[in-house]
Amino acid sequence: MQIQNMMNTPPVRVSEAESLENAARRMADAGVGALPVVDGDRVIGVVTERDLVVRAMARGLSTGSPVKRVMSTDPVTVEADTAVAVAILIMRSARVRHLPVVAEGCLIGIVSFDDLFWQLTQELSDLAVVVDAARKVPQVFHGTDKAPLLDG
Repeated sequence: MQIQNMMNTPPVRVSEAESLENAARRMADAGVGALPVVDGDRVIGVVTERDLVVRAMARGLSTGSPVKRVMSTDPVTVEADTAVAVAILIMRSARVRHLPVVAEGCLIGIVSFDDLFWQLTQELSDLAVVVDAARKVPQVFHGTDKAPLLDG
């Protein structure tokens, strides 16, 4: 499965000149924990809830300060056709919980660790249902009996 099938789109975004207050409001309104920081459609950074707390509030920055003061620069991004397993490895190795998704360098979505976790949990649950159902299937489907509908 590709990451584009799991990303949130359209992604909520913010510019580096916008205020910390505006960034926090956008996060709250969208129910997200991070925003890609963009210049046009190009991702130039990421600002997270943690950035707002640790880099802004804890240091006494004004809520009117620009996002640029606290954002992480050189963000890790993935292309839309990246395999989910690869995206997870990238997140782990980069120690990030949010990945902007790009196509030809332009932001098209974002995926969080929570998005991936819940999707994979659902897939495992679906697989468990199939396995459980297979255990309950009559022997006919395991090749030891004749099919009931075909018995003459």
